[in-house]
Amino acid sequence: MADKNSGTTDLSAAQAAAQAGSKTEDNPIPAGTKPVEEVNREFQEKSTLKRAKELGLPYIDIARTPLNPDFLKIIDIQDAKEGRIIPFFSVGKKVRVAVDDKNNPETKKIIKKLEDRGYDVNINLASSAGIDDALDIYDSSQVYKKKKIVESVEEKDIQTYEKEIADLADLPEKLDKVTAEEGLNLINIGAMKTKASDVHFEPEEETVPVRFRIDGVLHKVFELPPKIYSKISEQLKYQSGMQLNVATIPQDGRYVFIFNKRKVAVRVASIPTPYGEAFVCRYLPAGKKFLTFEELGFQGLALKKLEKASNISQGMVLVTGPTGSGKSTTLYSVLSKMNNPENKIITLEDPVEYYMQGVTQSQINEKKDYTFANGLRSILRHDPDIVMIGEIRDLKTAETAAQAALTGHVLLSTLHTNSAIESIPRLINMGLPPFMVAPALNTVVAQRLVRRVCEKCSTLEPVSESEKNEFKEIFENLKKVNPGTEVEVPEKIPKVHGCDACSNTGYKGRVVIAEVITITSEIKDLILNNSSSVDLIKAARKEGIVTLREDGFIKAAQGVTTLEEVHRVTNVAM
Repeated sequence: MADKNSGTTDLSAAQAAAQAGSKTEDNPIPAGTKPVEEVNREFQEKSTLKRAKELGLPYIDIARTPLNPDFLKIIDIQDAKEGRIIPFFSVGKKVRVAVDDKNNPETKKIIKKLEDRGYDVNINLASSAGIDDALDIYDSSQVYKKKKIVESVEEKDIQTYEKEIADLADLPEKLDKVTAEEGLNLINIGAMKTKASDVHFEPEEETVPVRFRIDGVLHKVFELPPKIYSKISEQLKYQSGMQLNVATIPQDGRYVFIFNKRKVAVRVASIPTPYGEAFVCRYLPAGKKFLTFEELGFQGLALKKLEKASNISQGMVLVTGPTGSGKSTTLYSVLSKMNNPENKIITLEDPVEYYMQGVTQSQINEKKDYTFANGLRSILRHDPDIVMIGEIRDLKTAETAAQAALTGHVLLSTLHTNSAIESIPRLINMGLPPFMVAPALNTVVAQRLVRRVCEKCSTLEPVSESEKNEFKEIFENLKKVNPGTEVEVPEKIPKVHGCDACSNTGYKGRVVIAEVITITSEIKDLILNNSSSVDLIKAARKEGIVTLREDGFIKAAQGVTTLEEVHRVTNVAM
């Protein structure tokens, strides 16, 4: 006999009525009779409501609840499916979720994940059919189901895709047809495929030029109409955690996206302009392979000096050069060589660009007075063997860095000077006394990055008379100060042309040109005696230093780069 409270009798009657109603083709179900599916659904919802009361849980008809895409972002779509859990409301770190079985092990696992992320989770009971419907909405949401914007690219498709984005001229048209989130992702993927290190958005009165920095050189790629740029800029600010309602002061932020199963962090900086906010996005791929010194481009005496500096037990190693000269990359390569279980390594950076296993990395926060100077004093109390600070900017940082180098630590940092020898007067001009500079400094590296010629389209062509004279002057001078140097004026040097492989630039990749100075006893004495830069240079030349320009000419003679590149990046000769 049917249980009156179960609803079974009512359901059977309704089913019979619905089935009996199929009398005519025009009117399959008599007026006032609900379809079986609807009756079944109402029964499920009533049954779920009853069960929720018994369990002491709030009930939610999740299928009839509008789902905000922003709330759906809280849980990954795959986790939502496996745990049968739907986030439908959130304020701050409080989130309300719908589940059809709170004791489901997968559901418990997802709730634990949320709690580990700091969420206060309020569980609401929903019917299984309601969860199914909500998951369908979840799965089809534009927030999650993008139009396959090539986050992963098969090798066989790479050439096709590179041709598609080689010009990127049609990107503004694409951006007008997709959501702002998809549009930003298209730009990100374009940057990754062209191996751009930065993307610059530069609003003007009637248009917004977008330039990609590829191999250190800016290329105008396309222009955006202000209407589309407005959406992209809002999305940039949202993704990077900037204040959306503030457009009159500079802001900094950061966000992450996935490309070919690798996380790519994007550092975003904005400044106000008369025509809207300008943005620069710096791309920092995770899992970066730290190159050897040879792979970076160090060779000869510079390579030997840098390898020796990587094995010191105390002292200061500085890498100098302008912004974008590869200083951080060289420092990370030095750290990588020093990184072993016997060494305690701590870094202080602004920001942390690349994460290195086995190294404690800390990011400064000047708004909270966690500066390089204050942070360095703090991390020295953690008993490090090796310390890397992102930059020596002021006297306080320089003093603490020198003290660390003098008290048994290896101190790595960067400095903004044009040449290696200029770092000495720079530190003294900051206010650091010569009696601290001389014993603290061990090695100084000055470097630039020149573009490598594209192997597919570059050709070797005879040197002109003027080029031959340049090589002759540089190499004869080098042999005078360093008789052991084996360099000859080349008969042919590379000339670039441009092809699909190098996006018609003629260059692909970059290589270091460098000068490396070891602070010898003679140089220490000159520092203590406040000697001039000319005397310091002479002493460095006695040690066989190869200057930036000379190293550039050597690499041009080797066919690695062109003379035009060497002239472009070297404006200091010793």
